[in-house]
Amino acid sequence: MQTQRIFPIAFLLALSGAAMMPSAGLAAGTEAAAPQPLPPLIQSLSGAYLAAKSAQLDGDLKASTSYFGQALDIDPTSEMLQQEAMFAYLAAGQFEDGVDLAAKLRESPDAGKVARIALGVDMLRKGQYAPAIAEFDILDPSDLDGLLLAHLSAWADAGDKRVDDALSRIRELDGAEWYPIFNNLQAGLIASLAGRNDVARGFFGNILADKANAQTSPDAYLAAAEALARLESQAGDKDAALAALDTGLELAANYDPLTFLKAKLEKGETLSPAIADVREGAAETLYILGQAINRGDGQQVAMLYFQLARALAPKDPSLLTALAGIAERSKRFDDAIAYYRDIPADSALRRTADLQTGLDLWYSEKKDAAKQHLRRAVADYPDNLQSYLALADVLSADKDYAEAAKALDKAVEIAVPTKQETWNLYYQRGIAHERLKQWDKAEPDFNKALELSPNQPQVLNYLGYSWVDMNRNLEKGLGMIKTAVDLRPNDGYIIDSLGWAYFRLARYDDAVEQLERAVLINPVDPTINDHLGDAYWRVGRTREAEFQWSRALVGIPKPEAAEVEKIEAKLKNGLPEDDRKAEMKNGEPTKAGVAAADPAGDGAPTAAPTAPAVTPN
Repeated sequence: MQTQRIFPIAFLLALSGAAMMPSAGLAAGTEAAAPQPLPPLIQSLSGAYLAAKSAQLDGDLKASTSYFGQALDIDPTSEMLQQEAMFAYLAAGQFEDGVDLAAKLRESPDAGKVARIALGVDMLRKGQYAPAIAEFDILDPSDLDGLLLAHLSAWADAGDKRVDDALSRIRELDGAEWYPIFNNLQAGLIASLAGRNDVARGFFGNILADKANAQTSPDAYLAAAEALARLESQAGDKDAALAALDTGLELAANYDPLTFLKAKLEKGETLSPAIADVREGAAETLYILGQAINRGDGQQVAMLYFQLARALAPKDPSLLTALAGIAERSKRFDDAIAYYRDIPADSALRRTADLQTGLDLWYSEKKDAAKQHLRRAVADYPDNLQSYLALADVLSADKDYAEAAKALDKAVEIAVPTKQETWNLYYQRGIAHERLKQWDKAEPDFNKALELSPNQPQVLNYLGYSWVDMNRNLEKGLGMIKTAVDLRPNDGYIIDSLGWAYFRLARYDDAVEQLERAVLINPVDPTINDHLGDAYWRVGRTREAEFQWSRALVGIPKPEAAEVEKIEAKLKNGLPEDDRKAEMKNGEPTKAGVAAADPAGDGAPTAAPTAPAVTPN
């Protein structure tokens, strides 16, 4: 789907410049957030308005909506101010405040469309179905708005017990070639809620029969598999229910909502229906369409859809997870944790919420709380691979390689018999062992990673450099690094490793050439600048060396204290004399060209800055 063609223009214009998420507290059982002071009172209209816009740009919608409220107190008649405040309230999840303003703006040429959708959602929420349909009757909608409005109206028809009208309304939709999967899903859910199981099976089957549908909307495809499984379970056909789940799992083997339901079925439990009432159905419409555009510029529109859906289904786990994901992408980690906290304990997404909470604590610089939280998660989910990977991530980022290696040992124990082992699992464990100076364990892990995925640039880089650094397998090791560079020609960290390998081999001109390439790609990285400074010094470009070392001291991320001390010593005294010559054989180095104890060497391949990388499924 080419989402840039289906964004509702009014939404994008209205939300341009709007920030992401409302502020909120941390998850229960985690480090408490410092109380946020209330925004100060501002006496002038211009001051309150500018403060609101500034807070939006800073990503603080809680403060922004407070300032908009102050501005409206000063001038309650300004339509422009009402419009901006309405969008801010709705995006922040302050639905009641947004609806109050929407009632004043339903005839506005600029904001009327969004106002009427919000009013219609409010009427659906209250069971006022005919008035909801009247609000959704908007002229000349975009393709996406047209689909959304028709689906919401169909759910209102279903609420009024006019199921045939609801299904006819959906059947008549043919505005865009990507409509069918969404139409089939909503029609199936409406038919299922109405007890028309054969009709619902047909709609869900239409989706699952063509895997190309998953390319248009993987969320709708997986939702169809789940809804069909629940329908068959309610009908007493366990085998058919399991078959539906397996169809979805072929697309996403570790998708928690389906694996969770499969475990229930295998225990002999009967699954609950997919949709309990009209409000949940309408919320599902908003969620599925929001997910279809939840990327790039569409993320702000998706957030608005999710917040409207949340007014209908405030505890829906998928909605909360989606909102948390937007908060994470905008680095609003406390907000993300608050959304995860609200996911019910018996939800299939509870485990994911717990693991993501731990990673979000890390990213928000609550590192001790993150490690404590993820250790608890490992205890709570002792047989779950992702829990050990998440813990290993933060431990490795904290340079606690011994405990990280133990967590990865357990991960391998779980992964191998369940056939979930991946190259990255062995690669991460190999790094932990290498940092612990346990090469006899590290090398087999790197080799296993390459066995599982032979052309992984990261593994080729790490193993190749390690061999060069240890004066082993020199030609093969340098060849691996060159292959990694060929595979990732724009990866400054891998190019730096090649340059640093040349430096370790006393091939200083070659080192300068590669390190200059690396620093062009990653100009503020302290390690790359430090390496280039060393190479410049060895070829006699001492003033340029001093410049690069100075840049390394102010690089991002800031170098650690031990590295700062080394760099400052080089700025004061330069590098010690080095009379090595790179001896060559067929254009490649021999062992004689490698120093056993090069005073500039750091003994580790360059990699991207360490940070937790696992996002649990």
